[in-house]
Amino acid sequence: MLLIDIPVGIVAGQVIADASRDAVTRGDTGTVSRIRAIAITFAYLITTPVIIYFFLGWPAWETNYFWKWVDNIQGTPLLALSAFMLIAMSFIPIIAGFESGRLLIERDKVSLLRVSYISFFILILLIVYLTRDITFNIAATYEKYMKADSVSFWDNPFFIYWLVLTVFFWGSLAGCYLYVRNISTD
Repeated sequence: MLLIDIPVGIVAGQVIADASRDAVTRGDTGTVSRIRAIAITFAYLITTPVIIYFFLGWPAWETNYFWKWVDNIQGTPLLALSAFMLIAMSFIPIIAGFESGRLLIERDKVSLLRVSYISFFILILLIVYLTRDITFNIAATYEKYMKADSVSFWDNPFFIYWLVLTVFFWGSLAGCYLYVRNISTD
């Protein structure tokens, strides 16, 4: 959902930066550049497909039922264009998270970096809690949502897709952290 995609990207970027802390502290610009490329690759290979998948299948849900126009884009070029624009929602937050994390590490504020991404993670949980009606009730369109014509998240196959992609994302981030940590300590 749009409300959590940006904080999730920032968390991912900051976690990757945290994993690179040894290389950043050593001033190993070559390794840091390589890790930045890994963060960008993570954004395109992991985050972007997840966002686009949900937007292409459930655009009204992905946009938190903010706009009616999403009901009219299925099967049109606007859907593809809108999905392409979502790439920025995965790329920019991860790079911003990575660069802000790198700067905090350079200033010897690793603990502040960790407070930052833990705070963003708590913000994500808070957003999900506060928008639980939107999050856990799936309506096919904005109009159906406005009429309270929705199905429970838990009783719909959508739940399985969401669960698989959520585990995939956080598992991939954990794997990326370990990989970057290994590169950083060499």
